[in-house]
Amino acid sequence: MTVALELVHVTKRFDATEILRGVDLSIPQGERHALIGPNGAGKSTLFDLISGRVKATSGVIRVNEIDVTGMPSHRLSRAGLARSFQSTRLFAGLTVFDNIRCAVLGSRKASFRDRWVRSASIDREVEGVLDSMGLSARRDELAASLSYAEQRALDLGIALSTGADVLLLDEPTAGMNRAEAERALGLIHETTQGKTLLIVEHDMQAVFALADRISVLVRGRVIATGSAAEIKANALVRAAYLGDVP
Repeated sequence: MTVALELVHVTKRFDATEILRGVDLSIPQGERHALIGPNGAGKSTLFDLISGRVKATSGVIRVNEIDVTGMPSHRLSRAGLARSFQSTRLFAGLTVFDNIRCAVLGSRKASFRDRWVRSASIDREVEGVLDSMGLSARRDELAASLSYAEQRALDLGIALSTGADVLLLDEPTAGMNRAEAERALGLIHETTQGKTLLIVEHDMQAVFALADRISVLVRGRVIATGSAAEIKANALVRAAYLGDVP
């Protein structure tokens, strides 16, 4: 079994405050893995560590069996990891097409001349991403003009356009109504086949529908990992997260 994302006793301390207290996590290639936990559990901090926005105090982080501990975000992208954010990070003043094209170009190691020569093939790749995201009809619109759900779809398209095979999705259905959330989940399921996903999500219906396995983070520690059925039946999880006293 190839491990796509691995954390070994990862800790994070801000001054005297310990946010993560020895997180161990192993996600095999191609698995959809959800990370859940109450507010303040350390989920956002963990995502920031994995994606290179902040550095771990101690521990090891591996992507595709390569030690990426402390690696900055731009290098992580080349190592095969991409992240979408809870609040979209789009170029609001660029068109939908150009947002995706920037992501495709940013993932290439080719020279400027090679990019110019391959411009037509790059444009075809962009069109393919837009089609898969259901955004072809909005290709020439400014990203700022999209609805919230469309902006989240574009954000996912940008992450996919990097060519990364490990994706971090930060609350992909946040702010959506039930119908929008269901469409977003279907889009994620369809467009990320074969990819490894780590998802932070508060919507338990979305988590149980999408994830192969779930890890529960409480007070900076993973207290349980398992299938949806196993997590639902876990007394510690019910007490700490779902609010049910065992």
